[in-house]
Amino acid sequence: MRFVLSLILAGGVFSGALASDNDCAYDPKTSAMSRIIAADSTQGALYGTALNAPSNRAYARTLNLRDREVVLTFDDGPLGTNTRSVLNTLDKHCVKATFFSVGRMALADPKLLREYDRRGHTVGAHTFSHPFGMDRMAPQDAIAEIEKGFAAVSHALGKPVAPFFRFPGLRDSPEAVAYLASRNISTWSVDVISGDTDPGANAAKVTKDVLARVRGAGKGILLFHDIKKPTAEALDGIITALRKDGYKFVHVVSNTNYQPNPEMVANADAFRARPEKPTSSNARWTAAARAEIRAGSVDVMRTEWVELQQANEQLTGKTRSETSGARGATQMGGAFVATSAGNGQTGGAYMANSWLATGQIQ
Repeated sequence: MRFVLSLILAGGVFSGALASDNDCAYDPKTSAMSRIIAADSTQGALYGTALNAPSNRAYARTLNLRDREVVLTFDDGPLGTNTRSVLNTLDKHCVKATFFSVGRMALADPKLLREYDRRGHTVGAHTFSHPFGMDRMAPQDAIAEIEKGFAAVSHALGKPVAPFFRFPGLRDSPEAVAYLASRNISTWSVDVISGDTDPGANAAKVTKDVLARVRGAGKGILLFHDIKKPTAEALDGIITALRKDGYKFVHVVSNTNYQPNPEMVANADAFRARPEKPTSSNARWTAAARAEIRAGSVDVMRTEWVELQQANEQLTGKTRSETSGARGATQMGGAFVATSAGNGQTGGAYMANSWLATGQIQ
């Protein structure tokens, strides 16, 4: 089965939904948020301290988080009731987060994927099929996973996504990070790992571990998985405890969008990475894969070929007409967003609510 992805991607617009002015996240009387930070992806910034390849520190940058400020991030979704529970908990606390979606998961449930955006969260990508050990993959296969993942998530969302990428298992490699840098896509690692994928993880253990680790670090980027039941069950208590301790939550957005690699778009075969081989008959393999998905593992899903030739036609025609006047500030839902002028400067998110200070990268 082939997915033909028709991506209508306008350049220079805000990636990261902003809800309406009546969203409680933007009301200082109700929100647990402190600020919005527009994170720069120029030349492949790498955010977070947990790195697989020490040589990648050359790309490391720092979100200018203040003491007791945290960024909530979630990987692997969307997936059914667990993702819905996570979204409802974030709504309850008036907090925004960043979701790194797997392409196959996005295509499987685009309606739920769009809930990320509708509720005002930022959407990035987490490969197409979630292969572990990307640091051991041939560079061309890793690149295909990256590009296919972004294309699939963008297609499922029906709009551009942020140029934010996270490696499965945080297994970054120098070659893949350098490629991301050449594409002005930022790599997202973490500062605090929740442990919700550890064997024997449950809500109580995840809560205990996260609170201890956050208190030890004092601030940082937190990693959860919205496909995991322990996270869905623990998140309310974690946010409640952090708020009680005086922690605030930062929403990270981007002022640029993912754009397909034009060379790969022109060469559809580049997106035809070898599918993962089933170990038994297709019927048995499919049943096993579905069981694994229900259990919260997404790396066993067979890679489908993705052809982006049609995207090239959409991109060359639609983008020019939509972006010809896109300069300066764009008004979106009551919020003014500084768009990129192409000079590599970090953008800012200027909210109608003046209490939200713009963050910059240091």
